[in-house]
Amino acid sequence: MSIHSIALLLAVILITGIAAFPTANAQQQQQQQVESANGGLIATLNDDSFTTGDTITVSGSVEERQPGSYVAIEVIDPKSKIVENGFPPVTADNTFNYSFIAGEQQQFDINEPMITSGNYTMVVRYFPPPSDESVMKQVEFFFEYNAITDAAAETEPNPEQTTNDDGTTVGGTSRADDYDGRAQADGA
Repeated sequence: MSIHSIALLLAVILITGIAAFPTANAQQQQQQQVESANGGLIATLNDDSFTTGDTITVSGSVEERQPGSYVAIEVIDPKSKIVENGFPPVTADNTFNYSFIAGEQQQFDINEPMITSGNYTMVVRYFPPPSDESVMKQVEFFFEYNAITDAAAETEPNPEQTTNDDGTTVGGTSRADDYDGRAQADGA
């Protein structure tokens, strides 16, 4: 092998290694990991920014798992409304995993879906089995959410609606969020 071939090969390896490093580093920085102040709970959130349709996953581990212990997850929107509750099982190896789709209403979910853009809080709590020494462990994550709506549905005229001369709309259908915006605009 000639010196030029070796130099070219080393240059390719060096350039490839440098190009791959920032990508791997950037992906690692987006993931958030938090440990509870008094130990016993470690949790990781898969990103720090989400949009409608993204999968939000929190996983972690607890120091010790016993019958009667559990993990509770709560997601709170910028208006302080709870938009997601989860109770993932703690497995035999003391780990848990919980995922949901941002902006989608889950079957049998009594909470509102994520419809508001802004900064959200995720609270992860570990409840050890009741005893004199048991203390709940808690960690919090903060993440950004960008709610993407179907612009075509918002701007399409409704053929069932007509507008009177005085500006009132007659007929058509409404959604629950039609009234939320009006109440805020009226100062209610």
